[in-house]
Amino acid sequence: MGPDDFGPQVTSSATPLNNPMSQFREVLAPYGNWMNLPDVGWVWKPNPEEVGVGFVPYSTAGRWVSSDWGWTFESDSEWGWAPFHYGRWFNTPSEGWLWWPDSEWAPAWVDWRWGNGFVGWQPLAPPGMSTGLRWTFMSANNFVQPDVGSHLLPESQVQELMRQTQPVGEHVVAREGYWNRGPEPEEVARVTGQEVPLARPMTPPTGQPPRASAERSAPKTHEASASTPAGGSDRPPDGR
Repeated sequence: MGPDDFGPQVTSSATPLNNPMSQFREVLAPYGNWMNLPDVGWVWKPNPEEVGVGFVPYSTAGRWVSSDWGWTFESDSEWGWAPFHYGRWFNTPSEGWLWWPDSEWAPAWVDWRWGNGFVGWQPLAPPGMSTGLRWTFMSANNFVQPDVGSHLLPESQVQELMRQTQPVGEHVVAREGYWNRGPEPEEVARVTGQEVPLARPMTPPTGQPPRASAERSAPKTHEASASTPAGGSDRPPDGR
């Protein structure tokens, strides 16, 4: 499945951070551990004391709100500006969810599904990697409520919900891969009969992220990079 399945695309005009690793290392170190994985490089794992047991990115301690750039995850954590707008998340059997840093901003690095009264999303993995089947679903009626994690449907229903929903959203072509704007806010309001919450002003270190370009490109098939990010030195790097 590629971007063609999701309809038209636009091109991101977001400006990458100048020296992201230095900022990420300093901001995230008090809340988790940096580790250097073979064939992957430096990644960050949040402390269980910080995120609780059963942490799932874009689900734990936060809510979905609508922005000019698509649906964005408004985290309850003061460090949420980094791993929910930059980089990618992936899951490993031994370590659970890990965050791979990158300098390009997005409202949320996820894919979306929608239909029959349900909404689902899945974190987009780093280039050349896969999250496997890591979809999270909830009733569309709860989508705009605070504390997303308290409304999630059981994992045992994921396969059935995959059959009941369809890919949705406009893909925005990024420097590597894409991000997805998600279901139209007007459709969410119509289906749920609820007011759609709007994002508070977002001010990453580079300043207010620019809107995605209105210039549309012909649909392209997304192909993940054939290689994973290379490992670095024996300490978190200061830059990329």
